[in-house]
Amino acid sequence: MYKQFGQSVAKILDLGTNRLLESTSDSEVRRSMVHFLALTTVLVLVMVLMQWVRVPPEIQPDEIPATLPRLLGVAVEFSWVAMYLSVAAIVLLLKPGKLVCTRLSVAIVLAEGIIAMVRYFIYHDPSPGGNAVFGVLIGLTLGASILPWSPKQVLLISGVWIIGSVSSVLLVNAETVDSVPASVFIYVLITIPGTMISFFRSTRFQDQFELRFVKTEYEQVREELLAAKSIHERAFPEPRLIGSVRFQYIYKPMSQIGGDYLFASVRDQSDPNSSVTLVLFDVTGHGIAAALTANRLQGELTRILGEHPDILPAELLTLLNRYVCLTLSNSAILVTAMALHADPTQNTLTAANAGHPAGVLRLGSGELKHVSASVPPLGVDASGGFTPRDHIYPFEPGDSMVAYTDGVTEAKGKSDEMFGIEGIERVLAYGWVDASTRWPENILNGVTQHRAGPATDDILIVDLYRPGV
Repeated sequence: MYKQFGQSVAKILDLGTNRLLESTSDSEVRRSMVHFLALTTVLVLVMVLMQWVRVPPEIQPDEIPATLPRLLGVAVEFSWVAMYLSVAAIVLLLKPGKLVCTRLSVAIVLAEGIIAMVRYFIYHDPSPGGNAVFGVLIGLTLGASILPWSPKQVLLISGVWIIGSVSSVLLVNAETVDSVPASVFIYVLITIPGTMISFFRSTRFQDQFELRFVKTEYEQVREELLAAKSIHERAFPEPRLIGSVRFQYIYKPMSQIGGDYLFASVRDQSDPNSSVTLVLFDVTGHGIAAALTANRLQGELTRILGEHPDILPAELLTLLNRYVCLTLSNSAILVTAMALHADPTQNTLTAANAGHPAGVLRLGSGELKHVSASVPPLGVDASGGFTPRDHIYPFEPGDSMVAYTDGVTEAKGKSDEMFGIEGIERVLAYGWVDASTRWPENILNGVTQHRAGPATDDILIVDLYRPGV
């Protein structure tokens, strides 16, 4: 029974969780509790002094009935001072937790109000402006200002005080009070400062808490995004700047990371005449979801080329399409892809395109050829109807194969005109002035000059080339 009674009291004094209390450490609450008790003690001593000054130095026998309530009031105030100091000593020595301190502070102010009502009822405080009223005002206002009280706890104290004090006024004979409505008004009025302070602190803290929460979540997401970006970009191949077949590329995601990706496989890294296989693909969408899909495809391509190092582009896209259909069919994800295989020993370039923007083969003579799609994107056709074709082109020293994603051709200018494959052809026809740059840099410069506003899609530009003799 005692345990149930204690739990009931705890529920009354807590009235639910309090974020202000949860965010405050035990030591901070104890320090606030000591400050609260110290300030209350000082103010009570001031009230005691004010009452003591009004006590005559010598009390005549006929003055005892009138003076006795005042003397009893002084004694009660001194007992409160002793109680405050005792509680402060307990807090300093025993170091109770913040929940205990908060409950204790609420209980103290509740007790002040209850005792004040009893004193009023037995005529020890016959005036609505008596010290009891002032004491409750001090306790409630200081507690709401210093301690981590929730608005519910302040309303609990205020409600008990208002109900009890109004009841006391109504039970006392009307001759002992100047004005019952005025008394009720004063008793309600003294609860307003503490209630307003509590609501203000709670609302302000709620805003600060939500702001800190959003900032914390943002920083966490930002750190995770940067980590994901680092992992995603490390999966991109290193440009090959030596050998008979080389490649360079530029990758500019619209956000931190995206779904454009380049996979590269060199048949024999130690052989300068080794064949090179590139797979350029673009996953629908942007951001983390697209990047995760791209990383899955990168793993599958690593497996395929590891098991079939001499596989040609058409068969490679067929196997990759089967993987997409089996593993990503429920995700409503499509993937455009272009596979390239350059063999310098045969001076050939074999290409296959699955729904990807047409690549442009620039011969050393300046002639341009398009490598267009022969099948839809990966993931569209899971039947045997997905049959990409290998297109074989001569690939001599000085030739370049430029592949890209749709973020290049769909870049819009001021009049909403797209950069298009025509923009790429203009750059390829013009050539480059700076010999240290190649087609990716020049095409990106052309897109940047053409585009009005920020990028609206990821950009990946690849240059697979044979160095000139």
